[in-house]
Amino acid sequence: MSRIKRRTFMSRAAAAAGATVAASSLGLPAFAQSRNIRHFWWGNPERDKRTFAVIDIFNGKNGMGIHVDGETLGFGDYFAKLTTQIAGGNMPDCIQQGYGVMLEYVDKGTLKPLDEFVGGALDLSKFDKSAVDAGTFRGKFYGLSIGANSMASIYNTRIFSEAGIDIDPITWTYDDLKAASLTIKEKTGVAGTDDLTADYGGFGVYAGQRGFANMFNDDGQFAFDVQLVVDFFKLWEDMRDAGATPSGEDSAALAGISDLDKQNVVTGKSAVSYAWSNQIVGTQALMTDKVGAGMRPHLAGGSPGQSIQPSQFICLSRDTVDAEAGVAYMNAFVNDPDMTAVLGLERGIPSQSDVRAALQPNLSEAEAVSVAYFDAIQPYVGPLAPPPPAGNRECEDAFEQRAGAAVLLGQMSIEDAAAQFMQEASDILARA
Repeated sequence: MSRIKRRTFMSRAAAAAGATVAASSLGLPAFAQSRNIRHFWWGNPERDKRTFAVIDIFNGKNGMGIHVDGETLGFGDYFAKLTTQIAGGNMPDCIQQGYGVMLEYVDKGTLKPLDEFVGGALDLSKFDKSAVDAGTFRGKFYGLSIGANSMASIYNTRIFSEAGIDIDPITWTYDDLKAASLTIKEKTGVAGTDDLTADYGGFGVYAGQRGFANMFNDDGQFAFDVQLVVDFFKLWEDMRDAGATPSGEDSAALAGISDLDKQNVVTGKSAVSYAWSNQIVGTQALMTDKVGAGMRPHLAGGSPGQSIQPSQFICLSRDTVDAEAGVAYMNAFVNDPDMTAVLGLERGIPSQSDVRAALQPNLSEAEAVSVAYFDAIQPYVGPLAPPPPAGNRECEDAFEQRAGAAVLLGQMSIEDAAAQFMQEASDILARA
């Protein structure tokens, strides 16, 4: 299990002493008191380094006596910890959330709406309207977007070059991927692609390509039947049987694991791994070879399977001890030029127009890859689907860690695993 990392950048005494200093470029009034809040996010080494650095900047320059402590866990442990905090009534003031789970947390009453702060402590005047709309649930604004992104195929450019692969990864199809992967295996001995059998996000793309961009109907159940799951499992069985992927056992070991340092493209076990465009920067930080970025493979003749969405939100929790302090920090997180310069594009393309313009001249090589990818995919993405209902994360676990893993390990037939998943998901969604 990932270790919770905490860093304190200034002592409470230093924070109190600094509270009388005039407000800096954050534009905040000064108060003679120490105000301590917590920020909790799921991270990776690159994200953690940047986020702790901007906390340090905020603590050093705000004039409100606000002191922020940072807490981080890997994605796999983050939500379990958050569930424990919700039950104990001690959620951190500011928490990171994703579009796919926001509705569930809104409906549980665990987040505080931000509407009362907009136009005052929270400045959205330079924010993209699409980002504000995406953060609005049940008619109220809950999610402050900290970047826009889309899914991506992240590949090792050296291996592609050595294998002589010359293909457009923005428009490639599953058939193109299979052919390229077999060539890579033949020429380099490395598996060409990861196996997405136990990847719920990959299944979501495939569902969109088959006409189910919104996977759920008005009753909160899946809009498709079991055959769609069977077809997806068989698509990747064909890749696996042809030798395009690592072994089923190796792929099953990664079911439900999203840590960047475990990705096969990082460890050298395959030439292509599947993540999000905002993770290009973090992946490159773990590698010597240069990475490239492509879309998830298209289904020939199918609909767009990807969309553009907020990579993450920063939200104010129900349990905040100081809402005004939390919002002041959140506002600086997306607007302050010193802080946003450090955050860069690691969480995706910023939704604030001035921030994007300021970052452009100083992009790192990996950030430039991310921007170029984001620009290239615009003609090939579909509209953002409505947020999924409560229970979607449990469905993800059922798909990846039980049904998909069972197929990869040969423990169940594709038909039986698909039927088991559909029944389990129906039960989860019915009780959520």
